[in-house]
Amino acid sequence: MPEVTPCRSASALSLSGGMLLRVALRAALSLLPRGGRCRALVPSAPPAGRWPRGAEPRGWQVWAGCPAAAQIGLRLHSAECWRCGAAPEPLAFFCPSCRALQPPDRRLDYFQLLGLPRRYRLNTERLQESHRRLLRALHPDNFGQSTEAERRYSEEQSALVNEAYAALLRPLSRGLYLLQLELPDEPVAAEDEANADPAFLSTVLELNERLAEAETQADIRRVAVSVEERLLELDAQVMRAFEQSRPRDARPLLQQMKYWNSIGDRVKERLLPR
Repeated sequence: MPEVTPCRSASALSLSGGMLLRVALRAALSLLPRGGRCRALVPSAPPAGRWPRGAEPRGWQVWAGCPAAAQIGLRLHSAECWRCGAAPEPLAFFCPSCRALQPPDRRLDYFQLLGLPRRYRLNTERLQESHRRLLRALHPDNFGQSTEAERRYSEEQSALVNEAYAALLRPLSRGLYLLQLELPDEPVAAEDEANADPAFLSTVLELNERLAEAETQADIRRVAVSVEERLLELDAQVMRAFEQSRPRDARPLLQQMKYWNSIGDRVKERLLPR
């Protein structure tokens, strides 16, 4: 009978979990081809479509190098530290027992990840401080002498923190992300919702013409002031929509904000010294 290398994660499971695991193991091993081997468990994301993007539970694992297990979709969920088996605290990046860095918890949204309230109106100074504090703790330079697993988790955690920071820093990207959380089964923002407003289209066309015809820096700055004023108005309207639990009302406003940001970017290009 071929030798099968046992998977180390089984020892960390509870009694009931262990019983279920043994049943799953027998089912998986019975499908192994003759001479097949099953190597140790390694963290991996579930198949595409199994979980919504960004919502994969922490600790879901697959059997690397075990075709039979992959074939039946065997998954193990472990809430324990990968190194010592202790239960990590909620929202903890490090194990409270052995201080090992844990893999990213994809169940957390960006607000939770950065320790911020889930709302449109954010204190940007607090956001920036949280970002700096986490990067100092998670930076790969801190794990140069650590295990390969911790070095990999450091890179993944740092990348995720940077991703969350970039999404929440600007009002537009923050609003679109929050809309995705509030209305997960609906499109974030459709262009036709903004185009359906004749007054909006008329104002956009007028401002584009003013920018195209602007010949002096003073002319361009006047356009910049108009864009900034409109963005501030939209920002206030989006904030009210979210605070009053009307996320659908924020959707066309965010689409309009996209247009104004685009004009603002062109204004900045015109203001750059040549």
